[in-house]
Amino acid sequence: MKIATSTIILCIFFCAIPNAQPLSPDFNVTDSQGQQHRLYADYLSQGKTVVIKLFFTYCPPCNAIAPLVEPLYQAWGGGNGDVEFISLSIKNDDSSADVAAYKTNHGHTFPGVGADGGSVSASLPYRNGTFGLFLGTPTFLVIAPDGSVDFDPRGPGQQGTINALDAAIAATGAVRPLVSFTGGGSVNMPQGSPVKGATINISEIPGSAGTTNLAGQYSLSAQLDPNQQYTLRAAKAGDARNGVSTHDLLLISRHILGVAPFNDPLLILASDATGDGRVTTLDLIFLRRLILGIDTAFDGQDSWIFINPAYQFQNPYNPFDEVYSGNAGKVFFSPLDGDPLNWIGIKVGDVNYSADGGR
Repeated sequence: MKIATSTIILCIFFCAIPNAQPLSPDFNVTDSQGQQHRLYADYLSQGKTVVIKLFFTYCPPCNAIAPLVEPLYQAWGGGNGDVEFISLSIKNDDSSADVAAYKTNHGHTFPGVGADGGSVSASLPYRNGTFGLFLGTPTFLVIAPDGSVDFDPRGPGQQGTINALDAAIAATGAVRPLVSFTGGGSVNMPQGSPVKGATINISEIPGSAGTTNLAGQYSLSAQLDPNQQYTLRAAKAGDARNGVSTHDLLLISRHILGVAPFNDPLLILASDATGDGRVTTLDLIFLRRLILGIDTAFDGQDSWIFINPAYQFQNPYNPFDEVYSGNAGKVFFSPLDGDPLNWIGIKVGDVNYSADGGR
């Protein structure tokens, strides 16, 4: 029996077409506060990504992951940006009142829908195998503005699932909104004296600098990505001779000779007047020239070095590589940390801590 060539070609053509990914069906639900939500008209057609959480209020895993969901929601704008979250209960005995209590218990601010608001019928297409195997609650869906569905992004553990969900949201083209950040801290010398006039800036944000006052305090403001880590750096111009005396020369000499070596990495850093990453007689010569007024500035380095007070030196007796190429000279922070951003200021050449932090 012969089969027409055209039939074979037609078969190959259609067999080669992969099954198209179904688009999310529309729904119209009423949340626990009586607000109506239309998937397409209110969100997708407006260019928004929608995250659906399938759950029920007495589901143990749903309650376990619940505290991690609200921070993610806020990171994506809390409904005021490109993303909206909606939770749909899959149980007929979950009323709007039950969902409202669940939201209050976990601090959720995104819409939640009970059975009497249409959640069961709205969630059914995501539970019947149309988009993938439904493994139970909680299950998250990320619906892009074009209606395509990323079904059940998961990762290892609860935080892994939140991370996978975050990545799935970003993959839709949604833009994470910036947040208004205001932070600050203090800059002090090792013995506690404040450092005035130090400039602190966020390396990734030009024009974000703050300057310390007489008490060594500073503040700065910027629009930042809440999930990005930022880097602070500190700097201060000033009189190179500030705090440098013959007493410092004596102490540094004793260190070089091994009579009374420094065991504090901050003192070793302060002793390097030439900026070559060593403490030698050349540093003594240069500091003496400063004292005599022959030189008025350091050659190759700033007059002040700033250290993150939380930094632990791996080699306290040779800290130069760490401070200049590592993280000792930086403070890392995230906009939502809320912790003070403090510094220790070291005046180069001053190993008896006699420098005036206001100069």
